[in-house]
Amino acid sequence: MRKTPIQSSPFLSLQNKVLSFFTSTMQVAEATGVLFCPSMDGFVFVIFSFFEIICLSVPSGTGFKEVQMSSRRPTPSFELSLGNTILEGLSDIGCYDGENPSLTCATAGGKIFVHCPHEKVLPTQDSKRQDNMKPAVSPIKYLNINRQVTALKVGKYTEGAPDTLMVGTQTNLLAYNVEANSDLFYKEVQDGINTMTFGKVGGIETPLAVVGGNCSIQGFDRDGQELFWTVTGDNVTALALMDIQGTGLNELLVGSEDFEIRIFKNEEVITETTETDRVQCLAPMYGTRYAYALGNGTVGVYDQRTRAWRFKSKHSVVCVNVFDLDSDGVPEVITGWKNGKIEGRHDRTGESVFKDSFPSSVSSLVVADYRMDGRPCLVGCSYDGLIRGYLPLDKVEDDTAEMDVKIQEQMRTLMQMKQNLAVELKLFDDNIEKHKKGEKDGGLIPGNTKVTCSIKPCRSKSCVELVLKSSASGTKIKLAVVTAEFLFGSSESHITYATPGNATSTLSVFFAPEKDIGIMMHIKAVVGSEMGNLFHVFEMEFKLPKFSMYVSIRDVPASPPEGNVVVALPERVNRIAMWAQKSFNYSYTGDGQMLEARFVSLRTQQILMITMTPEGGGKIEIRVNSIELAGDIIQDIANDLGIKELEATADFPAEFDEFSKVLMKVDGYNAVRIQLTMEMADSSQLVKALVIRAEDARILSEMGLMRQHYSKLHELNSQLIGEYIKRANNHTELLTALKEVNAMIQRAARLRVGQAKSRVIAECREAIKSNNIPSLFRIMKSGHLKGT
Repeated sequence: MRKTPIQSSPFLSLQNKVLSFFTSTMQVAEATGVLFCPSMDGFVFVIFSFFEIICLSVPSGTGFKEVQMSSRRPTPSFELSLGNTILEGLSDIGCYDGENPSLTCATAGGKIFVHCPHEKVLPTQDSKRQDNMKPAVSPIKYLNINRQVTALKVGKYTEGAPDTLMVGTQTNLLAYNVEANSDLFYKEVQDGINTMTFGKVGGIETPLAVVGGNCSIQGFDRDGQELFWTVTGDNVTALALMDIQGTGLNELLVGSEDFEIRIFKNEEVITETTETDRVQCLAPMYGTRYAYALGNGTVGVYDQRTRAWRFKSKHSVVCVNVFDLDSDGVPEVITGWKNGKIEGRHDRTGESVFKDSFPSSVSSLVVADYRMDGRPCLVGCSYDGLIRGYLPLDKVEDDTAEMDVKIQEQMRTLMQMKQNLAVELKLFDDNIEKHKKGEKDGGLIPGNTKVTCSIKPCRSKSCVELVLKSSASGTKIKLAVVTAEFLFGSSESHITYATPGNATSTLSVFFAPEKDIGIMMHIKAVVGSEMGNLFHVFEMEFKLPKFSMYVSIRDVPASPPEGNVVVALPERVNRIAMWAQKSFNYSYTGDGQMLEARFVSLRTQQILMITMTPEGGGKIEIRVNSIELAGDIIQDIANDLGIKELEATADFPAEFDEFSKVLMKVDGYNAVRIQLTMEMADSSQLVKALVIRAEDARILSEMGLMRQHYSKLHELNSQLIGEYIKRANNHTELLTALKEVNAMIQRAARLRVGQAKSRVIAECREAIKSNNIPSLFRIMKSGHLKGT
C-alpha cells in the first residue's frame, strides 16, 4: 500500500522536487512520499518508501536550492599543466586568429606565453628518427616583453576582426597582433600601468584599452591615441566597465588604494563608496550589481551604492570573476584565494555553493568557450601552471523553481524570526514567574525603558565620545557593543565595559575616525536593574555625522585660514544650517539670515570657517588651509541638497606654492630622464662597436688586443649598470611627483560639481600637455581657462 505524503499547498511543488531528488540521488528504493516539517533548527525531510524511512535534517541557513546544488557540484571538465608559472591576475583568453581560443598568461622573466589547444600542428622532418618525422611541437608560444608585466588584457578593436593582446608594463602599453606577430602601437605611459580593462567608455564609439596608474586613468584607441583621461584619489588597483545606470552606455568602475570604489560617467564621478581596505578586484555581474574584493580578504557584492552582502576570510584574495555554475541564468561570484582555494558564492545571499582547491596559489579566473563546444567555461589558473576548466551544470527544467526559491527564502526568514521571538518569550516568562514569587533578582526593568544615544567631542582625548543613557531610574548599563567600519582600526567592533561594581545608567564609548565619513553604527547595550543579575539587550542604530571630528568654537580665531573657496549657491540659509547640523556636531541658533560656523579639528587642530550670506541669491565661503577638506565639504553639500551643477572660485596659497614646487620637480626629473636616455643610447652603440672589434681580434688571433677590448667592454658595462640604477631611481621619483600632480588636479576638481568638475579635469590635462603652468593654476583657481 502506497503511503500518501502529508502536504500543504504552498509546498506542493517543493515536495515533488524533494521526492524526485532523493529518489535519484540517494537511491531511496521506490520513494513514495515526503513529509516537510519545520523545526527550531531548520527543516526536516522525512522520505517514505516500501522498505525504509529516511529523515534528513537541513539547517535553517540552507535553502533547498543550495541542498540540490551541493549534490551536483561542478567538477573539472579538463585539467592540464603548462609547466610555466602564471603571475597573479595576468591571464586572459582571446581568439587571435579569429577562431581558436588561446589562453594567454604572463610568466616570470618578462615573458608572455600563449596556449592554443585547438591549433593544428603538423609533424616536421627529422633525419635522426627512423620514421623521419618529428612529433608535433607544443602549442605554447612565447612573447618576450623584457620588462615586468603589470597588466594584461585581450580585446577586439574592430567587430569581426581577430582579438588584440594588450600588455602593460611600468612605463609602456603594447597593443600586439599575435597572429601577424606585429605591433598595433607601442605607447609610453608616464603615470605607469597597474591594471587594465577593455571596452567602450561612455559616449566614445570606439573600444578603448583603459589603463589605471598613479592617480590617473587613460583610454587608448587602436591607433594609440588618447581619447579618455581622468584622475582619481590614489593609485588605481582595479578597473571594470558596465552599464550600471541602464542607459546603454558603459560606466567605469574604479578601485584604488585609498579604499574607495568610484563610478565614473565619462570623466565625472557619480558615486563614491568607501571600503575598509585596498580594493583588489572588481567584476560586473548583471543589472546594477557588481562583485568586489579587498586586500584584507573581504569579498562581497554591491547593488549600486548598497552592499548586498560580504564575506571576510583570513586568507588573501587574488582574483574575482562571475560565472553561472548552475545554469539558472544568474551568475555566481567565483573567488580565487592565495591558499589555492576556488570558491563560488550565491549572488543574493553570499552562501557558499562550490569549492575546489589547487596545490598552489590561484593566479586568475577567466571565462570563455575554451573547449569550442558552444558553452562558456570557467578556467582556473594556478601559480605553478596548473589549468582546470569547469563547465556549468545542466539546467534543471522546472517551472516552479523560481517560486520554490522565493518560498525557501521566506521560510528561512520567518523561521529565524520565530526562533528569536521564542527565546525572548521564554526569558520574559521566566522573569515574570520570578517576579510573582517575589524574587528580587528577576532582572525586570520598567517596560518603558529606552536607551538614547548622543555624541560630543572630547578635546582632552582628541576623539569623539558616544554617550549611552538609560531612561528609567534604577537601571544600569553594564556594557555596550558597537559595530561600525573605520572607527576601530582593523577591527569592526568594540566592546566597552562599565567599571566592576560602578555600573550606572550612562556609559561612554570613545573613538577617533581616521576619515571624514558618515557611518551607521550598530549598537547593542546590555541593561539591567540595580538589584538583578539578568540583563536586557537593547539594539539600536545611530548615524555618526561625517565631520564628527570637528568641534564647534565661538570665538573668531586670531589668525583665520588663508585658503578659501567661494561658491554661488541659490539656497536658503536655513537649508545650509540644516546640512551643517546633520554633518557636524553643531547647533544653529541664528535667525535664518546668515550662517557663521567655526570649527577646530580634533586630528590636526586646523581651523575651519563656514559662512553663508543671502548676497547675490546665496553665497557660501569656506575658509580652511586644506583643499581636500574644502572639496569634501562641497561634495557633501551637493549630495545632501541634490545639486547637479556648481561653480567655485578658490585660492589656497600654501598648497599652490607646494604644488608649484612639485611641478618644478617633474620638469627636472623629465630633463634628467631624457639626458640619461641619450647617454645610454650612445653607450649602447659603443658596446656594439667594442664587441665587433673584440670578435675581429679573436679571429685574427690577436689575443692581447682582444683582452683590451673586453676590458673596456667590462668597464663600459659597469657604467651602464650605474646609469640604469640612476634612471630607475629617477623614474621612481618622477612617478611620485606625477602622483602628486594628478592628486592635486583631483582635489581642485572636487571643488566643483557636474560639468564644471569635468571641465577642470580636461583643461588641466591640456595645460599639462602644453606645459602651460600659469594656465594650470588659473584653471584650478577659477574653474576655467578664461578666468582671472
